[in-house]
Amino acid sequence: MAVVVAMADAEPEEYSIFLSPYSAVREGPETLADYVNGRRRFFPMLKGGVAKMINRDHIVWFRCERLPAVSDIDVTIIERTAILELSDGTRLEGSIPVDRPREHSRISDVLNDGCETFVRLDDDTASTYFVNKNFIRQVIPL
Repeated sequence: MAVVVAMADAEPEEYSIFLSPYSAVREGPETLADYVNGRRRFFPMLKGGVAKMINRDHIVWFRCERLPAVSDIDVTIIERTAILELSDGTRLEGSIPVDRPREHSRISDVLNDGCETFVRLDDDTASTYFVNKNFIRQVIPL
């Protein structure tokens, strides 16, 4: 899968990642959400044909073409619109899909979930971001 990766103090660059045909957390193939929020501390990627292992703690965000909407019949799917202001001053605006039961469907529930390092944001330019929560300075719900 082609992704653009922004690392701390560096310009975003294009990489290729390889998703597994099997997800470790559910039936079916691994998704980008599974990949970024899994147990990996280092992400294997290719840049210009060169293999690299990128430390997750230094990745600010991943961006790819807009992914399909989240759909899971076992949980409530709600989209919350927000602006994410990052530690470098960058602002990303879009919809955060909240795939949780209604009683845990606030943006703060997603941001405070310690099981996930990255939060998904679908912007208006047909892109999906996975933003590292450690680089989010503040969130402005809209």
